[in-house]
Amino acid sequence: MLDQLKAWLKKKLEIKTSTGDEEQYTNDYFRELIQSQTHLIVQLEAKVAAYEAQQSNGILSDIQQLFVIQTNKGIRKYGDSVRVDNLTPVEWCQHALEEHADSMVYLMALKKSLEESEASGLETS
Repeated sequence: MLDQLKAWLKKKLEIKTSTGDEEQYTNDYFRELIQSQTHLIVQLEAKVAAYEAQQSNGILSDIQQLFVIQTNKGIRKYGDSVRVDNLTPVEWCQHALEEHADSMVYLMALKKSLEESEASGLETS
C-alpha cells in the first residue's frame, strides 16, 4: 500500500529524476504527513474509546438516545435547535424551572406508584 501511495505521489508530483531523490522526498513527505496528523488520530481514538464506553453502559446509551429523541422533538416543534438569542437570561431560568417542576410531578407520580406496589407486597427492584 505504501509503495502504491509513493508511486501515486511520484506520478502526481511528476518527479522524474534518476538520482533516487524522489524516494527520499516521498519518504520525508509521508513522515511529515503522519506526524502532522498524529494529534487528529489521538483525538479520534479518544472519541472512539468514549463512544465504546458509552455503548457498553446501558444507562449512558439510554441517556444519549433520550437526548436524540428530545432534540428531534424540539426541532419538529420549534423548527430549530436551541437558540441562545430567543430568550433573555431570566426567561431561560423560568423555562428551566418549569421543566424541573414537570419532572418533579413525574417523579412524585412514580414514587407514589412504587409506594403502592411496595404496600401491596410487590417487588420494586
